[in-house]
Amino acid sequence: MLFRVMTVGAAALVLAVPAAAQERGTMEFGAFGSAATFDNALSLKTAFGGGGRIGMFLDPRWLVEFEKAEMRATRPSGLKDVNVGILASRLIFTPVTSGALSFLIGGGAGIGTETNFLHSYGVDALVGAKFALTDNASLRVDGTWDWLANEDWKAYKSVRVGISVYRHPNKQVQRVTVASPPMMMTHEDSVSASETRRLRERDNALRMLRDSLRNAPVRNASMTSAATMATMQARIHFAFDKSVLTDSATRILDDKVQVFRDNPAMTIAIMGFTDVKGTDSYNMALGERRAQSAKDYIVAHGIDASRVIIDSKGERQQIDTGDAANRRAVFQLLIAPDVVKE
Repeated sequence: MLFRVMTVGAAALVLAVPAAAQERGTMEFGAFGSAATFDNALSLKTAFGGGGRIGMFLDPRWLVEFEKAEMRATRPSGLKDVNVGILASRLIFTPVTSGALSFLIGGGAGIGTETNFLHSYGVDALVGAKFALTDNASLRVDGTWDWLANEDWKAYKSVRVGISVYRHPNKQVQRVTVASPPMMMTHEDSVSASETRRLRERDNALRMLRDSLRNAPVRNASMTSAATMATMQARIHFAFDKSVLTDSATRILDDKVQVFRDNPAMTIAIMGFTDVKGTDSYNMALGERRAQSAKDYIVAHGIDASRVIIDSKGERQQIDTGDAANRRAVFQLLIAPDVVKE
């Protein structure tokens, strides 16, 4: 009846509790009861007792363990019972795990004593199973076979039933404190610290220019003509992945140069754009090269470089008319009173 109850309880544990995988470095400590039968030639019959084990997992499937057992053994022909001690070490492998149930196979070597003097030594094999009770404990059942080298490889068999508990390795958690960066003007989706710094300097220059124009004394200001504004706002376009000016672009720039010459107080900002092909950082650089090409052309035709500000928007601010239209440079006028002639 007791055996039936234990069997039903073990089956319930298998169905209800998932097996815990033991990570590298986990220690196993076990205690067990044992029973053994011996080859008749060893002058021993049966033995009962108990013992303990300690092991360490090399990874979730491999365990190295050391075991010490003590049993009281009966002898044939009415001889007096003796104490048998067994000390063994072995390597255990877990080939299959299903739910709470894990199967074990292993092998190793050991020595034995009878009534406290060295008696035998040899090798052993193990087949067993574990039923996980919790993440830190399991029920373990093993069967072992020992072959004694100094007794013409005579053998004895043992069964062990016991409980194993586990001590998992300490997990160190590294805490990193990140200080909040100081607030600064940054460009949306900036790609590097140097790009952020360049954009901040550009913003400062534009702010200073805006303030200087805003604070300039107002004289009898004249309105710019529609033709002049159209000339200055005309866009130039580039071939795919190029920053070289096309013939049509140079013709447009020639018209702008003439307006620049006629209005020496005028300042202009040139914004370079690209289509969406390529990475953001590449397109930012390509947009700047396009704006620089336009500036270089204007400066080469007699316009002071300090009057021309360049910037890149890269693939930002796409327009709906296609990739070719996005490969452009846009001119923004910064006009103070009385600087554009009719």
